[in-house]
Amino acid sequence: MKNITKIGLIALASVYLISCEKEEVLVTYPESYPVFEQAQVAEPSITYDDSISVAVNIADRGTPLSTLVIQVVLNNELLTSETIRTKGNNAEVHRRYAIPFGPNRQENAPVKVYLSSINVDGYTSDTILSTTIAKRPVIDNLYLVPEKGTTYKLNLIDSVNLIYYASGLNFGDSVTYRLATKIEPKFSKVDWSGLVFGQVGEGIGIIEESGEPITTKDPTLVSIKEFTFDAMQLTVQVAGKLLEPVTTLDINTDLSSIVMAGENFLGGNIFFGEGVEVTFTGLADLGKSLPPDYFEITSANTATFLGKNAIYKAYYYINGDYLYVEPQPDVIFPEALWICGTGFGRPSAPYEVTSSWNWNSPFDYAPVRLVSDGVYQVTVYGKNEDGGFGFGTLDFKFFYKRGWWDIEHEIDASDYTVTAPFFGRTDPGNTGNLNAGTAPLEGVFKVTLDMNAKTIDIETMN
Repeated sequence: MKNITKIGLIALASVYLISCEKEEVLVTYPESYPVFEQAQVAEPSITYDDSISVAVNIADRGTPLSTLVIQVVLNNELLTSETIRTKGNNAEVHRRYAIPFGPNRQENAPVKVYLSSINVDGYTSDTILSTTIAKRPVIDNLYLVPEKGTTYKLNLIDSVNLIYYASGLNFGDSVTYRLATKIEPKFSKVDWSGLVFGQVGEGIGIIEESGEPITTKDPTLVSIKEFTFDAMQLTVQVAGKLLEPVTTLDINTDLSSIVMAGENFLGGNIFFGEGVEVTFTGLADLGKSLPPDYFEITSANTATFLGKNAIYKAYYYINGDYLYVEPQPDVIFPEALWICGTGFGRPSAPYEVTSSWNWNSPFDYAPVRLVSDGVYQVTVYGKNEDGGFGFGTLDFKFFYKRGWWDIEHEIDASDYTVTAPFFGRTDPGNTGNLNAGTAPLEGVFKVTLDMNAKTIDIETMN
């Protein structure tokens, strides 16, 4: 027992000695702050799309340095932020930072460089360099140079807001081009010794010869006749002869043969106009062949379009004598919603469940038309059965776009008051689905989602 006690005392003494030894090597520093012995930007002025040179010398005689943070700011917009590791009591840093030419770049705008030096004890010194101004590139002349077709000179019609304009153009509903300050006299092509605008990311910017051209398209136009370039905001607008909504539609001649989901369709892009009456040819019975959310039948062969003015996808399902009409695939909330799920199909005889949790063809999903602000409507045939899982097979969800998206872009039906026996599911993996419960039912249902009143009304049509 004594030996054990003796060993324990020796161990405690060892721990104590080690602790004391660690304390002895702990380094402490007197309070001190980094000093910017030199901090400057070499260039007093630059042109946008050029760069600035930042030179910094820092010293802290009392405490080793830790990091230097450099931020470049233009018109309260953070262009660049970099954190640089600094060591010892002295550090010298040289950096170059691009000042891109983007929207709303003002003439003689100050370029500000914010510097923060931090030592290992956390003490910080800050300074701001504001000795450089950025100038806009000079644009004496500007030309629209298409990849194919005639080059047009743009006239400066607003010198304050830098608006350039041309009329009398002769393009279709789309044009691919670059905007150049110089052109080759002989062939009217881009002279790359001048300034050239092209596609940069999602917007317009200055490009080199390897840069991408801009494509501007307006499918509501028959042809582009006018072109406006805002050199301050770097935006383009086109105008021209408007495409007129159809007043007649011959299913067999105006649509082309396509195959989807192994079935034969006739399809195409059709410009429907709100409140415009359309005379149809090739449909046996408009009451059964047209989607009720988009058309009001006015006679045996005419119907008035109920949606907004736009170019829609039209898919005529030959075996079902049914014309699916839906917005273009890129139309998203709030202009439209979409449903996808199981247990539903087109709302006309011969009734058939065709849907699935897919987006491959109009069989799988259905567009939900915007009726008024925050109110959406879709009419489908639905059949609810016991699918062997203890819940109904009529089960679908509202989506912000045609295709999969994250959960923040889906409607959670459990947040709404729903007409019984339908309800919004809350079980894991199915949260937000609109479900028809466990009672068997079958019919055509008009579903109205009101985001203002937070209701989902289910009306049985037959």
